[in-house]
Amino acid sequence: MNNGILTKLDSLPRLPDVFVWNDYIELRCLVHPDKAFSRSDLMETQEEMTDTRDDADDISDEEYAYDLGIKVDDFQHDDMYQSTPAKNDRLQQKTYERFVHLQSRLRHYGDELYPFYFDEELQSIHLRQELNDWHYFYLQLLISSALRYCPRSRRHELTGPFEEISYAIFKCLMPDGWVVHQFGKDKSSRYEGHLYDKLSLLAQDVWGKLDTKRSHFNERDRGDGGLDLVAWHPMSDDRNLVPMAFAQCGCTAEEFGMKMLEASPGKLALHLKVGYEWASYYFMPQSMLTNDGKDWLKYSDFARAIVVDRFRIIKIAKQYEINVREIMKSETIQEALETSFY
Repeated sequence: MNNGILTKLDSLPRLPDVFVWNDYIELRCLVHPDKAFSRSDLMETQEEMTDTRDDADDISDEEYAYDLGIKVDDFQHDDMYQSTPAKNDRLQQKTYERFVHLQSRLRHYGDELYPFYFDEELQSIHLRQELNDWHYFYLQLLISSALRYCPRSRRHELTGPFEEISYAIFKCLMPDGWVVHQFGKDKSSRYEGHLYDKLSLLAQDVWGKLDTKRSHFNERDRGDGGLDLVAWHPMSDDRNLVPMAFAQCGCTAEEFGMKMLEASPGKLALHLKVGYEWASYYFMPQSMLTNDGKDWLKYSDFARAIVVDRFRIIKIAKQYEINVREIMKSETIQEALETSFY
């Protein structure tokens, strides 16, 4: 399994966020020989780990202290609350809460789009025996969110397809007549070479000005400068003041709030001079729905960008009748399905 697309799944998530843990549970279900994963399996996995005293537990302490109406320090130094039975009770409660939130995904995505189902007692999650194209598309996005469990040498196999998916969705979101291009490293057929040259061409495309020098950049910088996707409407003439939209794609669950700023005027407007601030988009493969589906998880970390998460990606692809087979990496999904890990 060391050379597989998914590795080290015995390592628990580093973050306490419910969307991260729910993705982990779905991944464990995906790779289990029985294509199922139970609350008791998750409990056992957590109990076996010797390094579970991490940020997730610290935040849990804060939550429980708040619920009890006592200070965190008092909670952490109280033998009763820190006893093994009390910790087990807390772990069971936390596990149950994660499965409750996980079940809400089935409610919001629906049977046609969500590749998993649950038993009646909500004790376990199961992978459907018959998977349609939309189920596979969901799995593609789920795997794309699992960079922590993908070898560094193979992460491009997840980030590349996710950028292609984002590009397809971005084109759907842009009105008729807009020009849409990929800008990201190794993906663009239009923007190539040194970053200065790429940005210079982009400035010309949007009738703007690049107010910087080549010497301001690292001489080996052939990156994307925080831009993965760019779009504008030429407005049928050669004058400036055209509508524009730029996007960044990010697969990691860590510090996504900062990455939301990568394509924003706050990052680029000092150098790329245009007549007004462009619209900024951020694509992420995580599912950021709250239980009721009416709000964002971890919204306090969001920056000013139009966020397109897993739910929006799938729903938009469905709305515009995108042929998801053309933008999925079928061999990657199949490899994950054939991975066997208890």
